[in-house]
Amino acid sequence: MQPALIANWIPYRLSYTNREWQLTWLDLGSERMIHPFFDETITICRCRQKERSRLESRSTADFLSPACEDLRSLTPSAFIFHVSRCGSTLLSQAFSAPEENIVVAEAPLLDEILRATEKDAHLSTATREHWFRCALQLMGQQRNFRETHYIIKLDSWHIHFYELLREWFPQTPFFFLYRRPGEVIASHEKKRGIHAVPGIVDHVLLKTAAPATYQGELNRYTADVLEQYYLKLQAIHALHHPANTFFDYADGVRAMADHFSRFSGIPIRHRDEMDQRLKHYSKAPQEVFQPDKPANDNKYFFEDCHAAYEGLKELIQVLR
Repeated sequence: MQPALIANWIPYRLSYTNREWQLTWLDLGSERMIHPFFDETITICRCRQKERSRLESRSTADFLSPACEDLRSLTPSAFIFHVSRCGSTLLSQAFSAPEENIVVAEAPLLDEILRATEKDAHLSTATREHWFRCALQLMGQQRNFRETHYIIKLDSWHIHFYELLREWFPQTPFFFLYRRPGEVIASHEKKRGIHAVPGIVDHVLLKTAAPATYQGELNRYTADVLEQYYLKLQAIHALHHPANTFFDYADGVRAMADHFSRFSGIPIRHRDEMDQRLKHYSKAPQEVFQPDKPANDNKYFFEDCHAAYEGLKELIQVLR
């Protein structure tokens, strides 16, 4: 396959049908991946693609290797991990504006690759690694040839894939974001992420009790998910890996951007523009951010979850 034929095309969906793995492909055209979530980029480009043809472009997973041959692309500069509702979308948005940066925010394909063994238990780790690297290579294409840095924001439950991802990327900066649990739970009560609803994301992966256990107590379920995130972050912190760093949303969004820039080596190119972006909502860039009213401590307080957060916070402060 000649590079010109695959340029600007990326795989965006991995499916398992009749014991065969298939990819669905998308033509990005001139669309930059600057939207808060990768799903938005997919929606825009699919609409344009359907105007040309109602046929979908599909291949077997084996096509990933030839698709990547001679493709000019970047390797990841940093991965962003997070516990959700803790500034990760705002951070990725703040760095997506400069044309020198490629930012991929929660691409469903990466999740489908990481979790592929839920559908095919016999799939090897080596195959998943190959698919993951190829997907990153395709999404990290140098499309304007000015790109120099490549940021991957993962889904929150990918914290539980830390060991696998660190094995695959032993020296890449991993930036871990977290936040007070009451504030995260209150945010999910307004609009729930899929990991805050029992049964959507595999409870074995999230390390919670079975969905039926919660009997509609969604906040308690969210607290259990968060508790496991904080405990996992404690275990990761204890490894003292030099390419890991941690940041609490409570320390401020400007400090968050500065810390990320220093740690990852990705420069803040336009400080005034970034500061303006940080003053607006992450998912609604046109709206000026208004702090939420303090959450009802009793309503959103879950002892084990809170203790796990405080334990993480104490560990990190000890080493500062």
